[in-house]
Amino acid sequence: MAAPRAWAAEGDDRPHEDRQHEDRPQIITATEEHGRKVYVNDPAPAEKHTTSPPQAKGSSLVYWSSKENRWKPVPRANTASMQAARSAAAEVSQYYRHESALAANAKIVMANAGGHQASQEEIDSSIVMAAARHNVDPNLVRAVVKVESNFNSNAVSRKGAMGLMQLMPSTAKELNVKNPFDPEQNVDAGVRHLKQLLENYGGDVNLTLAAYNAGSGAVARSAGVPHFPETQNYVRRITNLYYGGFDLTPSSPSHDPVRVQRDARGVLYISNTD
Repeated sequence: MAAPRAWAAEGDDRPHEDRQHEDRPQIITATEEHGRKVYVNDPAPAEKHTTSPPQAKGSSLVYWSSKENRWKPVPRANTASMQAARSAAAEVSQYYRHESALAANAKIVMANAGGHQASQEEIDSSIVMAAARHNVDPNLVRAVVKVESNFNSNAVSRKGAMGLMQLMPSTAKELNVKNPFDPEQNVDAGVRHLKQLLENYGGDVNLTLAAYNAGSGAVARSAGVPHFPETQNYVRRITNLYYGGFDLTPSSPSHDPVRVQRDARGVLYISNTD
């Protein structure tokens, strides 16, 4: 009778399927007094216990220290360094989101800069129809379009605002605009938004324009026109045109070139508007 094979405990070339049974009883040899060899099983090895990580006091994080051969709590970072790390991580995340948005913006600019530019007649027709449809003074709409895009139906700002009334992508989506560079769709959506703001602010043109530029949240926080220089200038320019009796008939549409630039932080901006 051939002796059953026995494998070394560690270090030899065992088949994969045999390595899966390391805890099975080992075969040992014993000799009876009559000289016969018999094979018996060694008692099964003691059941292995895996030490689970302890609950660290004051911290939910622990790590295994090979040097000390035990679980140790992860040291708590001080508040200042933790806040600095979170701030840095948020800034990096925002930077890459911004760069990604600008890459998409670049495609929009390149695709539309050389595309169909709406004529003066198309633009003014879109303004008159939308203003009548939503009961808004067409001259107010013309003043907004003049300041927003200078009557350039293919305008794209470096922040991603599009078309005659510079609709942000989120606003265009909310207003069901399929093509923000189509004069009729763009102006109709912009005038709808303007009308809603006029109703919200009881017809106050200054607050309406401030909210169109900076958002209703900024107006609420400031309890009036925000003190942002951009918003202050925006409201002033449009109201000067609107109340000043200037000729607001669309002029020849602007064909500003596409500009690519980086600011002091290295952030890339791509637009064809001021």
